[in-house]
Amino acid sequence: MSRPKAFDVDKALDRAMQAFWSKGYEATSMSDLTAAMGLSKSSLYETFGSKHDLFLAAIDRYTRTVASQITGATQIKAPARKIIRALFERAVVRLTEPESRRGCFLNNTAVELGARDDAAAAKVTAGLAVMEKTFLELVERGQREGSVSVRHDAKALARFLTASLNGIMVMGKANPNPVALHDMADVAVAALD
Repeated sequence: MSRPKAFDVDKALDRAMQAFWSKGYEATSMSDLTAAMGLSKSSLYETFGSKHDLFLAAIDRYTRTVASQITGATQIKAPARKIIRALFERAVVRLTEPESRRGCFLNNTAVELGARDDAAAAKVTAGLAVMEKTFLELVERGQREGSVSVRHDAKALARFLTASLNGIMVMGKANPNPVALHDMADVAVAALD
């Protein structure tokens, strides 16, 4: 019979997620992880497996907790175009705050590991699909409302908005210039015309 954990697994995973999000997979050492999580190496390995297993679990945690927050946008009672604009504005504002310059964990993972780690790439793809689904619902709603043009396929627009928002988040890490970021957001939203 195994003993119950003497720590909160979700809190430990949140701390690991924060460590990986701040430094990336390669630069985050086991010492960084044990310090951030407040665990011994043996507890970490026993609970989460390898560093890679922990990283994959952290991506899942990010998707469930942080990335999935965007899905709440579909429940807002406002014109869909206005909501889409607000999602872009929120990203721009966050990127111009010094503590938010680390960008999106999914983007960071895609850039660092996407081409050479199939398991991480699959997790990133699943996480970005949450965003695309949200944009699809908003675009379809906007097309029904008349605030979003029907000249483009809704799914294609949702993919474009997902790529544009993520591109802004990547660009903002290196250059959090609010004028440039707002310009990018304006052009992305103008695609809805």
